[in-house]
Amino acid sequence: MAYMNFLSHEQFSDRLFILTEGYSMVHRFTIGVVVGDEKILVIDSGLGMHADLRRYIENLVGSEKPMICACTHGHLDHVGSACLFDEAYCSLKDFAPGKNDPFDSIRRYCDVVDFSLESNLVSDYCKLHMIRDNHVEFRDIQDGDVFDLGGVRIETIAVPGHSDGSMAFYNREENYCFTGDAINTDTHLKRMDVEGFKAYKKTMENFISRVDPSVTLYPAHLPLPMTIEVAKNL
Repeated sequence: MAYMNFLSHEQFSDRLFILTEGYSMVHRFTIGVVVGDEKILVIDSGLGMHADLRRYIENLVGSEKPMICACTHGHLDHVGSACLFDEAYCSLKDFAPGKNDPFDSIRRYCDVVDFSLESNLVSDYCKLHMIRDNHVEFRDIQDGDVFDLGGVRIETIAVPGHSDGSMAFYNREENYCFTGDAINTDTHLKRMDVEGFKAYKKTMENFISRVDPSVTLYPAHLPLPMTIEVAKNL
């Protein structure tokens, strides 16, 4: 079967690249790459249906610096390629006993069938090439942690709701924030009761209070940056 490339990118500054992992024109996943003087931070790692992510990033920014991956949450379309990197971080609230296994190969294959709009060409390719290493050991992320990359600092802000361990990653100096699935125009808040929605309202209020009003938000699946108005609407 011929090689298939699911990755593309756009460069927003000397230090910021945004990759898109796309299995159709409808279903696309956003991956942030922040380049520090000493380390490179990869925010989210896609579905992991191929082993090309790190190699693609190295072609953009080089391979000399350590490359660490931090996932906004533990769902399968965000942690799939985390094992390719030197260190991997995700809130352990999303990996407690009883949580869904994001590395379940059958579930991942069924999802890529949907994501590819039932393209046999894409789903058959992914079935053969998906990353099957489910032994990645995630280090925990806590609210207020800072990733110091050398010349760039990325702060974490807990934004539970879409998942218990959802995190946003904020560059205060350059005033942008990766929000995963927790803050966007299509946020899924499944199985929440009334108290859960009240807690999510407080989560949004806390997030709004901790970022600059003119912040640029990069959500996980939509190709365009957003403003703080999305959080206010939520």
